[in-house]
Amino acid sequence: MTPERKSLNWILLHSAAMLAVLCSLFTGLRIATLQRPLVAEFEELLPQGAVHQLHFFSALTISLCVLLYLIFRFRNTSQKKRPLWCGWHRAIIRAGYPVLAGSLASGWLMFFNAGSTTRDIHFFCALGMGLYLLGHGGLYLIRWGRSALFHIVLPARVRLGIGALAALPLLAITWQLASQQSHYPLEVASIPPSDHIHIDGNADEPQWQAARSITVNTDGGANFDNGATDVTLRALSNGTEFFLLARWRDRDKSLAHLPLLKTDNGWQVQQDGFHQFNEVRHYEDKFAVLLSPNCAFGAAGTAHLGRKPLPDKPANWHGKGYHYSSDGQLHDLWHWKAVRTNDMYLADDNFIGPADHPRAGERRYTAGYQQDGKESGAYVMNWQWYRRDSITPKRLPQSPEQLAALSNAGHNPWVIPWFDYQPYTEAADAGIPTGSVMPSVLYNSNRFEGDRADVRARARWHGGYWTLEMARSLVTGSSLDVPIGDGICLWVSAFDRAQIAHTRHTRAIRLAFAQ
Repeated sequence: MTPERKSLNWILLHSAAMLAVLCSLFTGLRIATLQRPLVAEFEELLPQGAVHQLHFFSALTISLCVLLYLIFRFRNTSQKKRPLWCGWHRAIIRAGYPVLAGSLASGWLMFFNAGSTTRDIHFFCALGMGLYLLGHGGLYLIRWGRSALFHIVLPARVRLGIGALAALPLLAITWQLASQQSHYPLEVASIPPSDHIHIDGNADEPQWQAARSITVNTDGGANFDNGATDVTLRALSNGTEFFLLARWRDRDKSLAHLPLLKTDNGWQVQQDGFHQFNEVRHYEDKFAVLLSPNCAFGAAGTAHLGRKPLPDKPANWHGKGYHYSSDGQLHDLWHWKAVRTNDMYLADDNFIGPADHPRAGERRYTAGYQQDGKESGAYVMNWQWYRRDSITPKRLPQSPEQLAALSNAGHNPWVIPWFDYQPYTEAADAGIPTGSVMPSVLYNSNRFEGDRADVRARARWHGGYWTLEMARSLVTGSSLDVPIGDGICLWVSAFDRAQIAHTRHTRAIRLAFAQ
């Protein structure tokens, strides 16, 4: 006995849905590796690279297939109804309907700014779809063998319907609208050049209160409640400068950045993942803003997931992926750090460009994530050479009182001024008792000079929230900075004592300057 052969329209619809579901499933599982370590155990089976756009395109394709199927069923309601029980295979097909509906509904809710609970529902629906595919396809092969393949690829009659002819143009139009027009609009309020905005983290100027705000749900980060935090944004411009205000929830202020602990075997870096460049416990709070004229999914197309998305470049230690530009375009990145840059009243001005060349002896390869140039000024880490088990500090306190002042890491500057400490010597080290804790960040000047200092920034933490003010010239003249104007898109990410495990959002935020 062989299965009944189907029409060409059915085969095209079934094939498109099958390929789209498989693409969506595997790209979605790759995205899930960012926050689900168990899924990362199977990363060799998953695609690498710029998977976000593939995931969204396959989701649109599935949605269109479902729409066409519903239209088909509606137009053929007069067909003979099947009995309630038609065997195990039909039962599996019917069980797949609510799973598919849950996948689509939760996916679109996430697209339109739903919370982390929706992401969990989406993940488990995806697992359900995987089981459905195994049951559906497996039973077909068991019942009909290889002839089942001919059943789904060879039509009984060759005649295209209107729906099949209209599917591709409709998909193209929908993709264009979803990828180019589905942005969060952030109005940039115009203020007179004479108005002064103090970049101090207080945000108490009336201009901020008058500016219209938007709130974007970001999730997928470490240590936040359910890995998520809402970010509220406001923007101003006086014609020469751009001002950005960000406020996000963070239960505690994390300033103990990779502290150094004196042990019986010497000094050790306190860490929980830093050796793999994925610290999630002993790290400062951070906030990042990516700006680009490109508004594509996946952070302007710069997010390339996987342990080795670049075949000819080194693999990353943590398996999450790299940021780089595959088309040569430069993207601006502002990186505020609660310990390393906040007291400089700056954000680290970085950029994402084409993947850089690996350098001999370089332990961490960062692909396209690079820092702007500087003329002077920096922070450095207080060790001569990093080793996992022990390090030798560059500088030591001149008196025990200097370490005692740092006993409360949440309320004291967790940095070392270079000239307030003395060079490391064995004699000075012998006078420091075992169990002492020392900061790992050294300031050898109070701020950067040059391109890397283009972004002024200052944040304050109060009552479970960070409030961050940032400012930069609309046009800096640097080839590494994106000029800011109407239509520029940005993405924001919050870090809760995490090195790279930041929150994220799907759609870009598009600046709308007052005309």
